[in-house]
Amino acid sequence: MLVVYKPGGGRRLQRHLRWLRAQAKQRKIIISWYETSGFYGRDHDAIRLQAQAQKLIVVVGGDGTINLVVNAMCGSSAQLACLPAGTGNDFCRQFGYSQRQWRAAVFSSHSIALDLGAIGTRYFVNIAGVGFNAEVVKSLRGSKSVGALSYVWGGIKQLFCAPTVQLTTAQGPELKHGMMLLLANGRFFAAGLKPAPLASLQDAQLECMWFSARNWWQRLVVFAAMLVGCHQHLPWVHREKRTQLDITTPGLAVEADGDLVATTPVTIRSLPGAVQLKVLPETVSLD
Repeated sequence: MLVVYKPGGGRRLQRHLRWLRAQAKQRKIIISWYETSGFYGRDHDAIRLQAQAQKLIVVVGGDGTINLVVNAMCGSSAQLACLPAGTGNDFCRQFGYSQRQWRAAVFSSHSIALDLGAIGTRYFVNIAGVGFNAEVVKSLRGSKSVGALSYVWGGIKQLFCAPTVQLTTAQGPELKHGMMLLLANGRFFAAGLKPAPLASLQDAQLECMWFSARNWWQRLVVFAAMLVGCHQHLPWVHREKRTQLDITTPGLAVEADGDLVATTPVTIRSLPGAVQLKVLPETVSLD
């Protein structure tokens, strides 16, 4: 078993690590520990090398650490287990597990195949997009001084200053000036916002969400409606299912799982059943 965690975590992370050490002693298993360095390429290569010899990789952390591990282990035979200990925990949020249930799932004999999203050779577990969400990530620059509220505060500030985006896609039609385009594999982002409530981790498709709001008051309405989960009924929100979307507009930042990962033009696609996640026996579907 390989355990991957981010150094300097809070009390929840430390409690999970102590629990894993106790489990290793009790179950007489050997754990290899990997503490991330903060340098994506270095961590990716090190984890990928170790993943080849492991049957199980346990992530103790948040969405960024899960994203790193999924990118490193994809294509290996290792299974993934999660112990949420991050700021947002958006990937884990959609399962509705308690801490006790996540711990039980680590040693469960059951697993399910989950889709990933892919941007070239870079994978994501939750949501990718261009426009407003990328501007929020850019403005935070890794700083989350007030925890989950950092996303909300960053979003409010960008409502008034983020530029609109005009997109062209190989599939057409042209998406005229708007707020943002999201391609969702999971349902949550930004520490609990639920922009894509109909997205599924097991349907081999991405939920394509185009937010056509242009001026500040339309954006404010969209943002407020998203906070309470009723934005889908607004005239500036459009959705459809896609297996792939080719964005041909050049020079736009692409955000995925809270990081800036690419610049358009890009192809964003669904990667069905790409990772096996440890779950409790009663978990059979996320639809």
